[in-house]
Amino acid sequence: MTLKRKNILSYLLFLTGLVLLGVATDLFSARIDLTEDKRYTISEPSKHVIENLDDVIFIRIYLDGEMPVHIKKFRSSVREKLNELKRYSRKNIQYEFRNPSEGSDEKRIAVFNELMQKGLTPLTIRENDAEGGATQRMIFPGALVNYKGKELPVNFVKTNQKLSVEENLNLALQNLEYELVNVIQKISRTSKDKIAFIEGHGELDDNSLWGISESLSEYYDIDAVIIEGATGILDEYKAVVIAKPMERWSEADKFVVDQYIMRGGRTAWFVDAVHVHEDSLSRGETTVGLVCEHNLNDQLFNYGVRINPNVVQDMQCSKIRIDVSLPGMPPDFRFAPWTYFPLLWTPSDNPITKGIDLVKAQYPGVIDTVGSSAAVKKTYLLYSSENAKVTNAPLIVSLSQVDERITQQVFNRSYLPVAVLLEGEFNSPFRNRIVSQYITSPGFTFTSKSVKTKMIVVSDGDIIRNDVNKAGIEIIPYRLGYDRHTEYTYGNNDFAMNVINYLTDEGGLMEIKNRTLKMRLLDNSKIAYNHTKIILINTLIPPAIVILCGIVFVIYRRKKFTKFITN
Repeated sequence: MTLKRKNILSYLLFLTGLVLLGVATDLFSARIDLTEDKRYTISEPSKHVIENLDDVIFIRIYLDGEMPVHIKKFRSSVREKLNELKRYSRKNIQYEFRNPSEGSDEKRIAVFNELMQKGLTPLTIRENDAEGGATQRMIFPGALVNYKGKELPVNFVKTNQKLSVEENLNLALQNLEYELVNVIQKISRTSKDKIAFIEGHGELDDNSLWGISESLSEYYDIDAVIIEGATGILDEYKAVVIAKPMERWSEADKFVVDQYIMRGGRTAWFVDAVHVHEDSLSRGETTVGLVCEHNLNDQLFNYGVRINPNVVQDMQCSKIRIDVSLPGMPPDFRFAPWTYFPLLWTPSDNPITKGIDLVKAQYPGVIDTVGSSAAVKKTYLLYSSENAKVTNAPLIVSLSQVDERITQQVFNRSYLPVAVLLEGEFNSPFRNRIVSQYITSPGFTFTSKSVKTKMIVVSDGDIIRNDVNKAGIEIIPYRLGYDRHTEYTYGNNDFAMNVINYLTDEGGLMEIKNRTLKMRLLDNSKIAYNHTKIILINTLIPPAIVILCGIVFVIYRRKKFTKFITN
């Protein structure tokens, strides 16, 4: 074989090897995540959802355009996460970034309004300029997800007043995989899971549940169900919500819910221990807080929870609007702290409460866990602050109490629990009773011990109740957690949504939220103090090193070639 033919053959073999290497890389790509917190590793539940997509999901992210550096870093992280998900989707995930602020002012306002109507929540950021002034910019850290003609919003950042902007963004980064995969799972399902809100015992009405119903309806089918002792009526529902019952439950209705639980049903109990008649309070009168007679305490006690007949007051509380004018003078409305409306602390070590803002409560009671069964795991979810107190029922409530001094000597109870998660196998409270009178369905068999299931008990029904504005005969409901007096939105909606998502989660997707990414934030105070030094170091030292290396290299070459010429 001639030399020319050998060269041609070698060249063809080289090209063939390159092509085969490219094909192998595309088919059998592998990456190694060397980060300490495994931030680039997709979890197994996420892979299961993504790999089973049967059509293209298109994601439009509204994080393009000019932005502060920390927002740009977050945008890069979103792009990286989408690329990781895309690798496992067999090209069924496509995305694009858009700038919602481009164009004229009129066009920008129209786009902003459209995005808010579709469910994206804007975030206002403050930027300092060189002259010492500041400007505000509105961004939309979220996306619209489209699949087979359906569209759902996803908000990446949940603003938490307890955290700085950087901490909120870092938290959003930790939850990014869950937020994306959760909405992909919900929108790609062929049918929605069904959620039942129980009625018939004085529970919250449609207007008071409008906020949570609107949020849930994007992902679930919502039904209002009157039990009326019909066994098996709840079997088709993935979860059942009991929202602030004010009337007595019959034993037959309790039996229906119990048997639903025994068969693996999941329940969210938002149950008051004490009822305060606020209608009298709003007229400036003194009112009374009395123990609720809903007849559910014995059933909850059997499952492992006791809601005590008392009310938690807290120095960390929201405010109410009261008239402070003297008699005969024009009204003078001011805001005053109302310790009966505590702002509850949300632990960061549980996927249900991690990262959400303070949750506003109204007259909550203290929850205790009872029983020592190893078959039921109990986890507290919401707490008071470290400065709280407890008042037992019956109690007198008056607006004049806003004038009382709030001191740590009086508010000396810390971290009182008001919500608990129960997971495991439960015994039926009807197991030693004659139950034939409660069975209404032919062939229905009584179950005395449950399969593994879970429930969440909250000692305040108002946590899931949105505020309403009554203007004559018109009733205008607000979104859940929104305080119309202070115009601040608390974490009630996020908490309620996480409760339902956790109860209905079969694949362990919510456990992704337990992932923790270490924050490596710069110290802004040190940066400001050493501003000039940092600029000089970063501006002068790198070129100085390059010049020094060049000089050393030139000297070395001169010595080497001088020695070579001499020899």
